[in-house]
Amino acid sequence: MKKIKEYFSGDIFEKITDIYIFLVIIIFPLIVDSTGFFRILECKYKAFLILSSGYILVNIVTYLYYLLIERKNILKGRKISKVQIFAIVFWLVNLVSCILSPYKSTANLLYGVGRGEGLINMTLYVVTFLLITTFGKFKRRHIMYFSISAILLNIIAILQFIGFNPLNMYQDGIGTHNVSFMGTIGNVDFISALYCILITISAFAYIYMDNNKFEKILHLVSVAMCSFILNIIDVNSGKVGLLAIIMLAFPFIITCSKRLRKTLDVVNMVMIANCINVIMNTQYHYDIAKIVLDFQFNYIVFLFIVVIVILTILSKILKNVDYDVSSNKKIIRNIYLLYVVGALVIVAFFYFVDLKIGMLSEIHEILHGNLKDEYGTFRVFLWRRTLKLVKDYPILGSGSDTFAIRFMSRFSDDVASIGEYTINDTAANVYLTMLINIGVVGLIAYLGLLFYSFKEVLNFKSKNLVEENKEKMVILSAITCYIIQDFFNLWVVIITPIFWSTLALLNLSAKNVEKS
Repeated sequence: MKKIKEYFSGDIFEKITDIYIFLVIIIFPLIVDSTGFFRILECKYKAFLILSSGYILVNIVTYLYYLLIERKNILKGRKISKVQIFAIVFWLVNLVSCILSPYKSTANLLYGVGRGEGLINMTLYVVTFLLITTFGKFKRRHIMYFSISAILLNIIAILQFIGFNPLNMYQDGIGTHNVSFMGTIGNVDFISALYCILITISAFAYIYMDNNKFEKILHLVSVAMCSFILNIIDVNSGKVGLLAIIMLAFPFIITCSKRLRKTLDVVNMVMIANCINVIMNTQYHYDIAKIVLDFQFNYIVFLFIVVIVILTILSKILKNVDYDVSSNKKIIRNIYLLYVVGALVIVAFFYFVDLKIGMLSEIHEILHGNLKDEYGTFRVFLWRRTLKLVKDYPILGSGSDTFAIRFMSRFSDDVASIGEYTINDTAANVYLTMLINIGVVGLIAYLGLLFYSFKEVLNFKSKNLVEENKEKMVILSAITCYIIQDFFNLWVVIITPIFWSTLALLNLSAKNVEKS
């Protein structure tokens, strides 16, 4: 009782916010109901509605108490940041777009038409973001929350993968051999999107920050377990996001022996996770309707072990090497310049050479202007037609989450040619979907929110960008990874609340970092 009293003796709004952050990052991803995967979207929607509404209500009641009883205006003297202004504008565009929507009388724009991303969710995302960035304070333990969350989620997913069914997620019609649905997140695309945040924070927290032994173990275990599941679900959007953030971070890693050594440890955990997956050789036998672990030790396992040993030796060697030239911005710039040159060479190669291999062949054709609908797992089909819809309501769009109405009514015959039961309720690209729902103004407001969030964190005047901004760079890396994979994915309440909370933490990290 005494500890609880001491906990709430400080800034009450900060404490309330800290509890909400804990609930969203660790508890919310785990919440499921008796329907398992069948109605997981509805379950998460209700859970977020309760969590966010409760957070907002508690803040309102507490504010009124101070205002009416204590005669103290907590908000007095607090300035609205540019980031918060863009967040408010983003919400206002959603509101006005719904009010002016041609579908306001025929569709439920509060809930949404496609994925439940209507005005209610847009409001809750923005209001909780504003509350966190107003009353919250970034703490080191927030980074720990992500690794804890990853471990808990992965325990459930791994148990499912080897034949168990914790929380009864798999029910009639969906079997444990179907890895299209895993964990307590559901669809593998959503798992991939969430893991872009989780594995990136765990990996870069280990690489960039000075951790105690427990923190190091926690982050590495998270990386290994996330890698194990990511290899199983095999989603390209997540791979693109992770590859991009690795490339962006590489100049800051290679120029510091300490960070390079830690990166080798992280790579080792990824290799170990994949090695274990190969050794387990999980097989589903349809004749007995059972998952069997058919353990094996082949040449692939042997190669993994050789690489792991080599990386371990290199890591040990680097302990005796001490260099850090990451403050030399010329070296960093030159590495990025090499990226540009390398990219041009690769583009030229694929332009002139057709490797006749899946996606690589598609790249060759696209560079020659040959856009076939099936390219990019039919994303070209979606994107080409989505762009045709923009001119109908270009400024403010047609209302939050109205993409499904417009796309399906306009291209129903085209969609039917792909699959009889196919429904396209997003463009499989957050930015194009946003362009249809809330128009150019809404998209600009959102991009402005991201731009100023990054601008607040990236202090290029720092002598050593990473060393002077460790916690900031960890969260920034995760947000960057997530918004890159958003080019090939969609917003859904199963994961988007975690993204908005992480974005809020990014903005808090720009102000100060409490070492607790």
